[in-house]
Amino acid sequence: MSELDLIGLYEVAELAGVSPSAVANWRSRNPDFPKPVAELKSGPVFRASAIRAWLKRRKEADPHMGTDAVRIGLRLLEFECGVETNIDDMHAAELVDYEASRTAGQAARLAMLIRGQDVIDDEQHLKKVASHELGMTPPEYNAAKRLLQEVDLLEERTTRLGKHVLNEKVQRVIHSENYRRIGELWLQREYRTPKEEALIYTLDKVIDRPTDTDLIDALRTLKKPDKSAVLELGRNAGIIDSVDESNRTYYSPLLWDVNRKKLAAFLKYADETAFNRVLEKARSRPGADFTRAADDKTADPLLAQAISGGILPSYRVTSTGGPRLYGFAPYTGGLLTTDAEKTTLDKARALVACLRYGGEAATITRIRNPLWILNAITDANRGHRLNPHSELKLQYGMLIGKQLGKIIKTDNNRYMFELIPSEDNLRACAIARELLSTGEIIGEKDPGTTAALHLVNGTIQHPLREVNSARTKRPARADELEGLVEHLRAV
Repeated sequence: MSELDLIGLYEVAELAGVSPSAVANWRSRNPDFPKPVAELKSGPVFRASAIRAWLKRRKEADPHMGTDAVRIGLRLLEFECGVETNIDDMHAAELVDYEASRTAGQAARLAMLIRGQDVIDDEQHLKKVASHELGMTPPEYNAAKRLLQEVDLLEERTTRLGKHVLNEKVQRVIHSENYRRIGELWLQREYRTPKEEALIYTLDKVIDRPTDTDLIDALRTLKKPDKSAVLELGRNAGIIDSVDESNRTYYSPLLWDVNRKKLAAFLKYADETAFNRVLEKARSRPGADFTRAADDKTADPLLAQAISGGILPSYRVTSTGGPRLYGFAPYTGGLLTTDAEKTTLDKARALVACLRYGGEAATITRIRNPLWILNAITDANRGHRLNPHSELKLQYGMLIGKQLGKIIKTDNNRYMFELIPSEDNLRACAIARELLSTGEIIGEKDPGTTAALHLVNGTIQHPLREVNSARTKRPARADELEGLVEHLRAV
């Protein structure tokens, strides 16, 4: 046996494309998992050839092996948010078939709630907050907590003084890692039902684009009554719905910011390939410049139709560089369960459009990094203000009408933009940051957990009034480090 054929737990995880905690779960749950050739203090050692053979057998046995675990984790969160928001009877018999998915979704929501707390020394208070903010019963909380412990996002320990505490280990920067771990565990669960599998995979299909249910493999494997039950629950939860009365093509009203009738009319005009091309243009760059397509409808007739028909949310910005139109995909990852959330997303998109204009069309000074602007207006130490500039009055004018901020005139006929630091405006800034950084809302996804920080010295009666951060120090963000490098270069 060659030494090169020996690998440890972390190498097994790397080979399989999963986390080390997932490998540990495989070992405990699968009797056929390869036995280690040795147990060292640093951990078990395996034959790489045996691991590869086991992974191959597992992939052949499970058609969903290799599915993007991050996407599945996100879909589980979305499913639970839809159920919690739109299903009145949380004890309905129809929900029994979706227990594994609901627990995973609740774990994802709980992870977002405790993110940034470091040490939680009052678990009873946490249970009350989870009940108040997320609608979790104590048994649901316990199940979600166990799942977070299983994926190594939460740790239970006893201090030297004998006090029971919880250590949260939720990723604060790489949010996708949290969803990946939860998605991996759900994919490994042997007791998930065919109906919940079908619903989660269907949601994952229609998230990207409206899809004919006859083309969704997970639904085609179900018997007709089960397929109807899955689609009915999805509609009741508000996570999927048919585009028209034929009930064949489905989309996600929970995540798509588009009028259903307008979407149905547009789909009659555009075939699937052409529609996918239009969506990809908007999705690849939130706040893409669609000025030419809007002004010259012969340049790209389908894109022009999508803009004028309200399929692609668009924002017109005007300043010294002339009018520009910036468009967005109707899907951004945000959960649109209330009108207030739609308004916040609208503000975030408008802010991104203004920042795009400043970086691409401004004639005097162009924005080098829009994240620096977001840092400035969310900084209370500088009064949530930007430095005076002659172009700000027009460039940020749209934000005034949306009550995102105000324009202040200085003595030398220049203008300052000042953010109104309300809760929804600060959330809009956080969403704008994600749209600019990753193109999709992940970290600020669950509106039910935006009051997470009130876990520290907060009250259940008024959770949003007493917001305190348990963590006073944090590592510098990537954009802050970039700004520091630029400053040092200029010195």
